[in-house]
Amino acid sequence: MPQLETWHFLPQIFWLAVCFITLYLVMAFVALPKIGSVLAQRKEKVESDLDAAEKAKMAADAALEAYEASLVGARETAHMTIGEAAQSNAKATEARNHELDAEVGAQIEEASKAINAAKSQAMENLASMAAEAAREATVKLIGVDVAEADAANAVASVKEG
Repeated sequence: MPQLETWHFLPQIFWLAVCFITLYLVMAFVALPKIGSVLAQRKEKVESDLDAAEKAKMAADAALEAYEASLVGARETAHMTIGEAAQSNAKATEARNHELDAEVGAQIEEASKAINAAKSQAMENLASMAAEAAREATVKLIGVDVAEADAANAVASVKEG
């Protein structure tokens, strides 16, 4: 094998050193700076994305807190409105009940007056009917025709007694 001969060692080591140094310089001054800049850009992009995500999360949390606060306020307003409406309805109902009570009381009073008037009219008619019946009964029973005034006086004396 020719590569294992000792007189080939020195040129092989020389070319190995030349290739290694050339490759090292190319990598150190060309490839690695480009790779480093790409990695730095990626790192900056990731950090800016994380910062943006953190800011968005904080904004979302603030919006959620504002939403919950407005929801609590809306619920309180709704409860107050419902309470006020209930009180207003209760007052209106109470006022209407008082009006209806007054109307019903007036109707009852009018009906009582009408009943009393009808009762007195019936009592007057009853007295005249009783006097007429007594007059007819005396005529039929004993055959005597009694005057209307006498029959009315007799019924009045029985009614008072």
